[in-house]
Amino acid sequence: MTILLAKLVFLLIGLYTVREYDPQTITAFLLAVAISALLQYLKSIESTAIGVGLFGLICFFLPIGIYFFPTLVIDLSLFISHRKYYLILLIPIFIAWQEGYLIWFILTMALAFISGYLIKQNKTLATAYTTLQDSHTEQSTVLRHKNNELLETQNKMVSLATLQERNRIARDIHDNIGHILVRGILLIGVLKTTNKAQELTESITTIESILKEAMDSIRKAVHDWKDEAIDLHETIEKLSSSTMLDVDLQYDMSNQTPADVKLCLLIIIKEALTNTTKHSDATAIRLTLQEHPSLYQLLIKDNGSDKESNKINHGMGLSNIEERVLAMGGACTFESRNGFRIFISIPKE
Repeated sequence: MTILLAKLVFLLIGLYTVREYDPQTITAFLLAVAISALLQYLKSIESTAIGVGLFGLICFFLPIGIYFFPTLVIDLSLFISHRKYYLILLIPIFIAWQEGYLIWFILTMALAFISGYLIKQNKTLATAYTTLQDSHTEQSTVLRHKNNELLETQNKMVSLATLQERNRIARDIHDNIGHILVRGILLIGVLKTTNKAQELTESITTIESILKEAMDSIRKAVHDWKDEAIDLHETIEKLSSSTMLDVDLQYDMSNQTPADVKLCLLIIIKEALTNTTKHSDATAIRLTLQEHPSLYQLLIKDNGSDKESNKINHGMGLSNIEERVLAMGGACTFESRNGFRIFISIPKE
């Protein structure tokens, strides 16, 4: 847009300087506009040199065209590094000298050259700025992606450390406090058997009940901690690596998945992998786990043939899967088309 505006300005300067709008002036003006527009379209040094040289020759027959020649100089100035082509300017300079307005021509031509040069520099700077801006945007995107990966890795490490600490505490409780309580219960049982004092029977029974209640509470706590300490993603990957199938795992679950949901999904996946290996001709299976705001979803799909997939019926394996999902308040569907497909959704509490 800037170069077109500059050309228009120099065309108007030529018209203003001539001030005689006879057929020769109009012809020279239209030829300058046509050749300049063609050069603007072609945008090559060879075509520009030919166009400028052609208009210079035209000026031999239409000397009035010299007034519009600076418009074409703008096109030539865009190729400042090709200095050898500037020799064609000797033609219009000679004509301007013969016509007696050499000084005016040199001044306007110099002004046109400077204008074209500045336009080119501005375009170069604009291109460099755009490239730099794109590079900065790309680097910012890459950096943001790397930061997100780092945060995700840190969260996984914290979660893993938490799970390991829970397992350690659960193991310590089981090995130490649990054994002490077991010995206490055994001793109370012996005391209760050998006791002959009726007044101590009730107290011994109460102590035995308390110790058993404490033992049950500890067992439940240890069991719950171990359930919560299950790394669902890692466990599924281990199950996947233990099968002969090519498993495509797509995992999008948070670390706050309830223990009962984890166990349910793990049992279902294990059952599905076993069924596919035993009863299907599939070579690959896709496991997709997704967490949504209100529910958890599991999609299991293999690439078995329809003939083999149709043989799969509601045996014990699929019935167990269906019962587990229904017990969690979820829904379960089976489909044997283009392979066998299990779709499960479990609502969040």
